[in-house]
Amino acid sequence: MKLTQHNLLSNNFSKGVLLTCIASVFWGLPQPLFFNELNHVNTIEVVLHRGFWSFLFLFLILCLFSNLTEFVQIFKSKKKLFILTITATLIASNWGGFIFAVGQERVQDASMGYFITPMISIILGYLFLNKKLSLIKIFSVFLMIFAIIFLFINLNKIPYLILLIGATWAIYGLLRKQINVSPSIGLLYESFVITLISLPYLIYLFVNSESSFLTVDYKTTLFLILTGAVTIFPLFFFNSGLKYIQLGLAGVLFYLAPSFHFITSVFILGENILSSKLISFIIIWIGIILYIYSTFKERVIENKTQ
Repeated sequence: MKLTQHNLLSNNFSKGVLLTCIASVFWGLPQPLFFNELNHVNTIEVVLHRGFWSFLFLFLILCLFSNLTEFVQIFKSKKKLFILTITATLIASNWGGFIFAVGQERVQDASMGYFITPMISIILGYLFLNKKLSLIKIFSVFLMIFAIIFLFINLNKIPYLILLIGATWAIYGLLRKQINVSPSIGLLYESFVITLISLPYLIYLFVNSESSFLTVDYKTTLFLILTGAVTIFPLFFFNSGLKYIQLGLAGVLFYLAPSFHFITSVFILGENILSSKLISFIIIWIGIILYIYSTFKERVIENKTQ
């Protein structure tokens, strides 16, 4: 029987690709515009509000539509507690880097940071998860590495913000792959850890009239609350996608997010576009196309042998 494109891909593989793409598009388009509306609020305060409201929203959703049995089970596993506490730190650092970049009108730096992430994910997947790379995939990775090095050289400075965003997100994805915890429960625990830190500090800010919550205007208060909603949606879909596809492929699909960051920064937020960033952008996309082609080809071979 002649194989069609529909039956070349398994249901799980297709589901993983779709979920990861949804997360990436949401990260790339609405989020920079959303956090740009909070650029008058201190970055640390925004991050802490983001953690608190993420925990509260997700806790209420799970209480209404699911249960918290798996969340309780986390506290009985030292490995899960250890890894999820680390990922909570990583995700909070990543949020801080991104929000700072948006507030400083450096969305292109955030974009480049996330461009590094898939490259690191592919390498981490190869080193620690024993993921094999074809010659085409190896070539695509070298293209992406070349693009990033080219960009760094032309920036003529150490890109601390770019490295922070890229490294924290790549390691976050790797560690989450090591434990069998559902995406929603994992995110619930991570936001719980951030909440334990954020609540005392947020209360301190409010008591000392240094908080932006309920003191600036209604729009600011509403947007601080909604940081939970805009966080839960893409993270849930990304972590769900990781259950069905390889870390490297998830990393490649994640390139959609910084691509939209780049477009948003230039055409909506009005940031100047540097020729070096544009060249790197083009080279990276060539690498992405090659990687996806190689992955699709491997799926065809797998289905023929089944």
